[in-house]
Amino acid sequence: MVEHMREMGLSLARPWYVQWAWDPVFLISLLVIAGLYLYAIGPYRAAAHPQERVSRGQIVAFASGILILFIALISPINTLSMFLFSGHMTQHLLVSLVVSPLLVVSIPGWLAQAIFNGKFMRFAWKWLTFPFIAPVLFNANIWIWHAPPILNAMMQNHALHAIAQACYLLTGVIFWWPLFGASVARAYKLNILEKMLYILLSDMPMVVIGAGLTFMQPLYDVYKRNPLGIAPSVDQQIGGSVMWIPGAIFMIVMASILFLRWMLQLEARQKETDARLATMEEEYEDEEYEDTPFSHQQG
Repeated sequence: MVEHMREMGLSLARPWYVQWAWDPVFLISLLVIAGLYLYAIGPYRAAAHPQERVSRGQIVAFASGILILFIALISPINTLSMFLFSGHMTQHLLVSLVVSPLLVVSIPGWLAQAIFNGKFMRFAWKWLTFPFIAPVLFNANIWIWHAPPILNAMMQNHALHAIAQACYLLTGVIFWWPLFGASVARAYKLNILEKMLYILLSDMPMVVIGAGLTFMQPLYDVYKRNPLGIAPSVDQQIGGSVMWIPGAIFMIVMASILFLRWMLQLEARQKETDARLATMEEEYEDEEYEDTPFSHQQG
């Protein structure tokens, strides 16, 4: 752990909240992601898709995603993740549940079509983001990285730690794509009720592992001696609760938003139906009036 922190420019001797992890791997990764997106919506769009546009909401979503990813990987939150398991869990949820959907929303349809233009790429992405496969990959990634031997190794190896963060981000994007991704790269388009079911069922494995971590004895050797003086059992309970409670609340909020959208759609459809019926009734009444003897006498 100490060697890993030294590689990131961090120290156990200083307070975690004043230490920023100006790690070249994370910084370069952020710059590459931001640079590719800016190139895609700027010079590339102007040259290859001049008729297409990027909405303000998509730009705001991308900027927000990059900012939160910066906070998760560079700010003292990253330092706290080296000290405490609860800090690690906070970082993981930011990447998987906040950054990933924002990045998915930020990709316009024409850009998704360009990215997955090749037959192999489109086939592979549609297979990975199929509604029965994406949640399995997402939750399997969480379970694998939280196996004690793997997490202990990850927190002591800088390269493995970077790979883990990339896996959290990638599986997060895969998981959120069936819900918010461009339809051109979807294998199956979920309706709103299916999206709600997708979210609620996918949350169950996270609840199980979060609850398990909350009530188990300390599992991770790397967090059994932390410089903040917090008991390892308390730290793990907080970390498990972070995954279990805020994670579940976030998923429920997302499902609730979809439910409200569904209700609004039903209301709009009902209004359209009522308007059509009213128009048909008026036309029918006019036709009946024209067929009456009185209307012929008036003529």
